[in-house]
Amino acid sequence: MLRRRSLTELADNPDLIDGIYNYCDRWCERCPFASRCLVYATEAEEEVSLKEQDVANAAFWRELDSVLQETLSLIPEWATASGFDLTSLQDTSRKRKRQQVDNHPLVITAKKYAHSASDWFRQVDVEQTSDPSPQPDEKINTSRDVIQWYQYQIAVKTMRALSGRTEEFDLDTETSDSPKDSDGSAKVALIGIDRSLAAWRLMQLATPESATSIIPLILQLARLRNRTESEFPDARNYIRPGFDEVRAS
Repeated sequence: MLRRRSLTELADNPDLIDGIYNYCDRWCERCPFASRCLVYATEAEEEVSLKEQDVANAAFWRELDSVLQETLSLIPEWATASGFDLTSLQDTSRKRKRQQVDNHPLVITAKKYAHSASDWFRQVDVEQTSDPSPQPDEKINTSRDVIQWYQYQIAVKTMRALSGRTEEFDLDTETSDSPKDSDGSAKVALIGIDRSLAAWRLMQLATPESATSIIPLILQLARLRNRTESEFPDARNYIRPGFDEVRAS
């Protein structure tokens, strides 16, 4: 049997990126840096090479990002046609930062989206059961995988960002110029939102009969995206180890 590598062996590996696991989405199978992550390396078999998988995963996310740009360009038109307000924000005053995280508007919005997504898939599954059709193609399966991976994680990462910011406020470090953990967590939530938006667009293209029913989900995510960026204006600029740094291959 293959044995797992010890922490002592891994500590001497110069290819590992320190702290990369702190601001990731835990989707190791889709990560373009799995071969350079200590957490994943402690679980991976010693003889398995991950570099080719990293390259393939990087290409996968680049393709999804190109779909995101198209989706973002379509959102204003959909919002106007639906009378959906993408810009309204609830009170985000300093007092708001101290309130119970579970009751924060961002968390409520993120959870509402997660439940809406579940309802959509439940309805689709019921329709497929009552009216069997050919098996879903690869794009549908891939889109579903992406959507469901981030479906609840967005709320979890948002809660972590809000909790972290409350701690920063209590420690009086909120106005510091140093990078903030809350911004790092908010960035992971935003990345989950972006990837979900792109995945829903791919789902639209792959299932034109369901395209209209997907629009409300995209608009929910778009509003959550706007709110999160307003609540954490520096999150997009947060530099995560490995992911947001230019490194030699």
